Amino acid sequence: MKQQRGMALLVVLLLLAVMVTMASSMTQRFRMEWQRTYNQQLHLQNYWYLLGSEALITKVLIQDLKDNPEKTSLAQYWANEGQIFPVETATLQGVVRDSQACFNLNSLSTTGSGSGSGSGSEETTTSASALYRANVFRQLLISLKVEDYRAQQITAALQDWLDDNTTARSLGAEDSEYEALPHPYLPANGLMQDVSELRAVKGVDAALYRQLLPLVCAIPEKTLQVNINTLRTIQAPLLAALFLNNISVDDARNILEQRPREGWNSVAEFLELGTLSNTAAAGDQVQSALTIKSFYFLATLQAESDHYQTRIVSLFQRQSNNQVTVIRRHFGGVE
Repeated sequence: MKQQRGMALLVVLLLLAVMVTMASSMTQRFRMEWQRTYNQQLHLQNYWYLLGSEALITKVLIQDLKDNPEKTSLAQYWANEGQIFPVETATLQGVVRDSQACFNLNSLSTTGSGSGSGSGSEETTTSASALYRANVFRQLLISLKVEDYRAQQITAALQDWLDDNTTARSLGAEDSEYEALPHPYLPANGLMQDVSELRAVKGVDAALYRQLLPLVCAIPEKTLQVNINTLRTIQAPLLAALFLNNISVDDARNILEQRPREGWNSVAEFLELGTLSNTAAAGDQVQSALTIKSFYFLATLQAESDHYQTRIVSLFQRQSNNQVTVIRRHFGGVE
């Protein structure tokens, strides 16, 4: 009898242990599902807050365009930094950068250069422009203490990355070089969609990529138009490179530090500066590579709710009808 009661007690204890285990598992799963649902709710809330931030930036850019349609400068509303907007259950912050205050990597694309039914002079002009842009990028690398030969290799590899063929140019890199890597991949053979693609180009290591990041960008055009009114002092190496390093980085930094608060009124006014009097070696190409008006802006926005952060990077474009639209956005990532 005692043995039967002992077995019954053992069965009860086993059942209790199973029930406790199941209850614990169910509670844990419920907590995980609740947390997942809560995170999704926060993400969705932040998503709409960020879209609202985009709408605000669009209005600001349109207003700046109305106030001064012929000039873009750091004195305008879009360039204000350090503002934090507290909204219901969240905090919004972000920064807007001029995407023409940098070297457009896509300007090194030579696809279509010299083709078509144009005259021989047009082909020569196109080739001269392409050569100038390649020299600017090479000089930019040199100003970052990259050896000249390596700078030539990286420039050629980047041109091969952007063109639409699989024929490697001298010192360049095409399919075969990338396929031979331990983790093979293929070059894009087209315009870059994001500046992060530069990291995949042969010869660009992590250290060089970090150095180049404040100086380069990727906009959906093959032109090189750098706004001298929105360049920052940290970007002095780019300004020196535009003059093919005929001015020093220190001179370029001094020029930017002494820039009028609302910027120069024209490229011609800028080129009349005494520091630039001995830059004829850069040729006429430098004038066409400079501008005082921008059409592309990159906004990095962040919303935080209950320690949950959502980040979005949006590319804005000013249209010919004086409107501003978001032409590209992506979520997540880090600076």
